[in-house]
Amino acid sequence: MRVHKYLLSILTAVFILYLNSACERDDICAEGTPTTPFLVIKFLDFDTGTEIKSPAELEVKAVGIETPFTLGSTQDSILIPLKNDVSITDYEFTINSDTTNNGDTDPLPNKDTVSFQYTTEEEYVSSACGFKINYKGLTVSPPEAGNDGSWIQDITIQRENVTDETAAHIFIFH
Repeated sequence: MRVHKYLLSILTAVFILYLNSACERDDICAEGTPTTPFLVIKFLDFDTGTEIKSPAELEVKAVGIETPFTLGSTQDSILIPLKNDVSITDYEFTINSDTTNNGDTDPLPNKDTVSFQYTTEEEYVSSACGFKINYKGLTVSPPEAGNDGSWIQDITIQRENVTDETAAHIFIFH
C-alpha cells in the first residue's frame, strides 16, 4: 500500500512538472511590444522648406467627431490615429483655434480638411498581443480650405507605409 502511495506521489509530481514545462510565457502583452502605429506628422516652414515651425494654437479632430485630440504642448510634430475599419480618414486641422480671449488684432481660426487614404494590413504580433494594423500605400488628398482660406501650403509624403512611429510619415508646410 505504501508503494502505491509513493508511486502515485511521484507520478503526480512528474505530471505537474510536465504541465509547467509545456506552458509558455505569461499571456500578457509586454510593454514596448509593437502595436498599431499612429500617423506621424511634422510641421515645417513653407518659405524655408526645412525649418520646423509649430502651427499657432493647433487643434486636430476627426471629421464628424466633436472632441479634438489632446496634442500636448509640443506641436512641431503630432501623432494621430488612422481608422482601421475603412481605407480613408479625414481630419480637420485648425490654427488659431483658441478664441476665448481673442482681441480685435488676434487672427481668426482657420480650418483645413485633409484626407488620408491607405490600405490596411494585419500583422500577427503574438498570442498575448494579437494583431496590429499596418497602413500601406499612404496617399493624401490636397487640403480643402474652409471659408477662411487655406493655411496649409503643401503636404508631402515621407514614408508611404505606416508601420512604426520612429520618423515622420507626412510633412505639412505652412
